[in-house]
Amino acid sequence: MKQIIYLAALVIIIYGCNTQEGKVPPGNEVILGIFGGMGPEATADLYRQILEVTSAEKDQEHIPTLIFSNPVVPDRMESIADGGNLIKPYLRFSVRKLESAGASFIAIPCNTVHYFYDYMQAAVNIPIIHMIRETANEVAGNYPGIKKVGLLATTGTIESGLYNKELEANGFEVLTPVDSIEINLVMKAVYGIKSKTDPQLNEDLLAMAGQHLADLGAEVIVLGCTEIPLAYNPDRVNLPVVNATRVLAERAVEIYREMKDGDE
Repeated sequence: MKQIIYLAALVIIIYGCNTQEGKVPPGNEVILGIFGGMGPEATADLYRQILEVTSAEKDQEHIPTLIFSNPVVPDRMESIADGGNLIKPYLRFSVRKLESAGASFIAIPCNTVHYFYDYMQAAVNIPIIHMIRETANEVAGNYPGIKKVGLLATTGTIESGLYNKELEANGFEVLTPVDSIEINLVMKAVYGIKSKTDPQLNEDLLAMAGQHLADLGAEVIVLGCTEIPLAYNPDRVNLPVVNATRVLAERAVEIYREMKDGDE
C-alpha cells in the first residue's frame, strides 16, 4: 500500500513539473552562465566584478546567474600540448551543463582555455563570450594611439598566440616577457596565487614582470590570466592596465542587457 502511495506521489510530482515546462518566471528570461573553476578564485573574482559593473539598487536588479565551477578540468597548458584529448570531454560537459540548466549565454574566466573556444562554441547552441577577442577590442577602443602592448599571461596563453592574433589584427605589436622572466616571475606568481602562498611575494613577482614589459617599450599592459589581477598592483608599474576579467564582466553585463531588451 505504501509503495502505491509513493508511486502516486511520484506521478503527481512528475506531472506537476511537466505542466510547468516553458513557463519562465518574469525576470528569468535571460540567464548568464559562468563556466568556472579554472581556477576557483578567478571565478569568484569574475562574479565580484559583475556585481560591481551592474547598476543595481536592489537584489532584483542584479543578473540571474548560473555558476558551474568545475575545478577538475585538466591543466590547460598540458592540454594544449596534447591536442586537447584529455580536456575536451570536460569542456563539452561543462558548457552543455550550463546550457541544459537554462543559461542564455556563457562567460569563461580563463584565458588559456580559449585555445579550445571553437570546440566549446560548437558544442552548444548559445553564445560563448570570446574573452580574448573582447579584451583586444577594449585595448583598441581605449588606446588607439599606442603601438606596443605588453602581455602578462600564462606560458600556454602566450605560446598559443591567442592574444597575438587578436591584438595584431588591431594593429598592435605584442610584447611578452623573456623566458626567464615568464618562468621565474609570472608562472611562479600564478601558481602561488592558486595555492594561496605568500601574497606579497606574488605581488612583487608580478610587479617586476610588469616593469620588465615597461622596459621593453610596452605602452599598456594586458592582464591576460585571470589569476594575475588577484595579485597585480597597478600602482607599482607606471603603465595603464587592461584587466581581461574586468572586460569579460563588462561584456557579460552588456550582453545580458541586450538580450533582455530584445525579449521585452
